[in-house]
Amino acid sequence: MSTLEHIRQRPLIIVSVLGFSILLFVLTAVSSPEKLFSDQTTILKVNGQKIPYDQFSQRSELVRKQFESNNYRNVDNAVVQEQAMQSLIAETLLDQEMDRLGITVTGEELSQAMLGDNLTMAVQYIYWQRQQQGLYSGRDLYELAYNSNAYQIDAETAAQFKAEWKDLEKTVVDALKKQKLQTLLAGTLAANDLDAKSLYDDNNNSTDIRYVKVDVSTVPDADVEVTDADLKARYEQDKELYRLDDETYVLNYIVAEVTPSDEDRLEATRAVEDALLKLREMPANEALAGNNKFVVNHYNTAAKYLPANISGKLESLAQDSVQQLSFYDNKYTLVKFDGTDMVTDSITCDMIAIVETANVDSIIDVLNNGVALEDLAEGTVLQSQLGQRLSMLNNPQASLYFGQAAEGVYFNKPDITGQPNVLFRLAKKDAPVEAYNIAEITYQLEPSTTTINDTQSRLRAYVANNNTAEAFKDNAIAANFTCLPANVTSASFSVAGVPDTRSLVKWASDAKKGQVSDVYSDDDKSMFFAAALADKYAKGYVPMSDSQVSAQTRAKVLRSKKAEKLLADFQGKGNSVDSYASAMNAKIDTTNVTFGKNSITGFMPGDGKAIAIAASTPVGKVAGPEATGYSVVVLEAIGQNGPSREYDAVNAAAYFDQTQGAQVLLNYLADILRANAKIDNKSLKFFVGNK
Repeated sequence: MSTLEHIRQRPLIIVSVLGFSILLFVLTAVSSPEKLFSDQTTILKVNGQKIPYDQFSQRSELVRKQFESNNYRNVDNAVVQEQAMQSLIAETLLDQEMDRLGITVTGEELSQAMLGDNLTMAVQYIYWQRQQQGLYSGRDLYELAYNSNAYQIDAETAAQFKAEWKDLEKTVVDALKKQKLQTLLAGTLAANDLDAKSLYDDNNNSTDIRYVKVDVSTVPDADVEVTDADLKARYEQDKELYRLDDETYVLNYIVAEVTPSDEDRLEATRAVEDALLKLREMPANEALAGNNKFVVNHYNTAAKYLPANISGKLESLAQDSVQQLSFYDNKYTLVKFDGTDMVTDSITCDMIAIVETANVDSIIDVLNNGVALEDLAEGTVLQSQLGQRLSMLNNPQASLYFGQAAEGVYFNKPDITGQPNVLFRLAKKDAPVEAYNIAEITYQLEPSTTTINDTQSRLRAYVANNNTAEAFKDNAIAANFTCLPANVTSASFSVAGVPDTRSLVKWASDAKKGQVSDVYSDDDKSMFFAAALADKYAKGYVPMSDSQVSAQTRAKVLRSKKAEKLLADFQGKGNSVDSYASAMNAKIDTTNVTFGKNSITGFMPGDGKAIAIAASTPVGKVAGPEATGYSVVVLEAIGQNGPSREYDAVNAAAYFDQTQGAQVLLNYLADILRANAKIDNKSLKFFVGNK
């Protein structure tokens, strides 16, 4: 039988062969074939729900703007992205929980919330935020979107208002659903009479004690035996403290900061001294023309508006017009005094907004020809602010508007304000004041290119000569580097919070145990980093072999063993605080214990065992010797102090809610939901680092 006949009789075979051939061609023709079968837009999955990269990017930009609005500058990108990621996770978990509980918002509820007479607190806050941003409130926005003809709004603009209304609807729906969730949860941990009274007693009753104690730290390590079995038992007891939700990379890392060298400092000193000399010899700031290393800030203002470091030098500047004011944080500050002027400090002005349909030029002519503002046609003036006081010397906008204005004349400046229907009038100028012409000149001492390259080369040489994880860590001090430990996961946006170190996280995710990274840098090459991968821990628990876990476990076992030794030494050596003080060779002290507090004066903060022993000992009784977390103690309760205020069930219940009840649940709800959530953070695959 011919080959062709075989093929005709077996069509499935030929289809499979052709399909495989095409697939093989595609895979060999594409540089990263795995990307053909992977999701290239999803950056995060929360319980299977996909969050696209675009949404993460938008949230990151929003977080950055929030930082900037609070006067934070140059915020590390890792901080911004971390906050954006955590907020998306928390919101998605809350949305999923509300869907699971069947929490919805009806159309009537939404309409009442957005347009009703009694807006909820949540919606009032949303509207207030919009007003702070210069946006329309709900009612105004609805009118503009759905009653556009009445306001002569074109179809395109009306469509934009409708889209904005839809966004506002979504915001309000989310707020109402969360409000319902809060109401639902508020009843789950409400304080009953016993809860409220118990919490009140714990925080308002106290016990006076006499005590004698010996700290376990006084026992030498060599006096107790710690076995592997002891360590393993303690590790198993504390194991949940070391749970790992993701594969974890154990790093030792070095950060080499670039700082100016002695040569850089000498060069800067020469440049500043040369500038001081030339500033004295040449007029104005001609000596610095074309030199972008010096930044000049001009002042022509009254003494009260000058920075304190300059205003305090005015008397000496009259004698020596060019001075170096300071050298701080690697920045030189120079100042040059160029005399004084008599200028207007403050003015009185009027600002009037007229309707857009009015003829602005005609209105200005009418007003300048003597017609009073109140005599204009009704409805012409939308808003007016008359008799406003403005400073001209520390207000650039006021200088733009009124700097060349004549008194008593109406005018407008649409080219500057962007508002052609806003009129201005300079009503009165105050008497001139003395203004100082001063140039503040700064020079930032920065590392030279040579210094930057030297720092990078030094770290590269260290990495080349110490290319195993053990050598990288052990030889750092001898090479004048500081090597620090850090644990990261693929979801980490930095190494131990060091800016721009996500490159090391990316490297660690692909590296093998024992490897040492290349040298990476931040964006402006002010720091260089390298790391060694000491270990990789699978999802589950940090192993006992981890250096930090091992050290913590051993410290706890040592304290326990030392306490046992002290108890054995002192047992039966007395029957009172005084007799035990003699046996323990320790002094007697007194203090006051409140069970609701987490510390006792004289004891280690957070020593809960000590608090429990003291608070549970009846007056006149002796307790001990007993081991606390950090000492062995014998104490006697010598007095009980009642509350300073009477019990109030309402206030006590409210305090319970804030500290142990529904409010605490609400504050930690996202963390509670996250405990059992499946979160797949894929952000690392979108990252491109620096080298």
